[in-house]
Amino acid sequence: MTPVTSWLWVALLWSASPSSSPPLVDVLTLEPRLRLDIRYATDDNFFGRQVYPEGRCLLRPIAARQLLRAQAWLDRRHPGTVLLLKDCYRPHAIQHVLWDAVKNTPQRRYVASPHGKIGSIHSYGLAVDLTLWREGGEVDMGTAYDHLGRAAEPRHEKALLETGQLKAAQIENRRILRSAMRTAGFTGIGREWWHFNAVPRKKVTARYPRLDVPLSAVPSPP
Repeated sequence: MTPVTSWLWVALLWSASPSSSPPLVDVLTLEPRLRLDIRYATDDNFFGRQVYPEGRCLLRPIAARQLLRAQAWLDRRHPGTVLLLKDCYRPHAIQHVLWDAVKNTPQRRYVASPHGKIGSIHSYGLAVDLTLWREGGEVDMGTAYDHLGRAAEPRHEKALLETGQLKAAQIENRRILRSAMRTAGFTGIGREWWHFNAVPRKKVTARYPRLDVPLSAVPSPP
């Protein structure tokens, strides 16, 4: 599928009425150039075991459209750089699994409680965890994805640079990712350089219901 065809797909999804729109779409049906490394579909994550039955990136159409805008920005400004997706839609039932694993540990501040008013934006299909990929591999961001610690927090980058815990090139790579995502309408958070929300958190519950749709319920790319 060419980028033009991808945008036609998104236009159709966006113009459909709410009653006829699917709640989630597989982003690879819109832009097959995007790369996947869905960690919760493996045991290579902070949780230490597989909790997703398969590795897919499902999002609501509004978030999928914004993700394609971010990739288009990269195509213009940094040709050859592609979004590498780590986590997208997360069924609400799986959020319970993650929360139960950390609720009595210091790691609980990195996982949204499923019992709260909002919970995880991932469970609305409106959040994405991602990084950048260039020919040769994943771009160096200074920490691994899902590193639960100060070095992963954007709010501390200036201090971390001054103490040598992060390099200027690593912060620049994060800046490129943030620029792509913010230009497309996403907002980041203070604790994770890889996490972005498609809709401001305070507006999520007013507009969208939380979802517990199985990953297998959404058609896969042909």
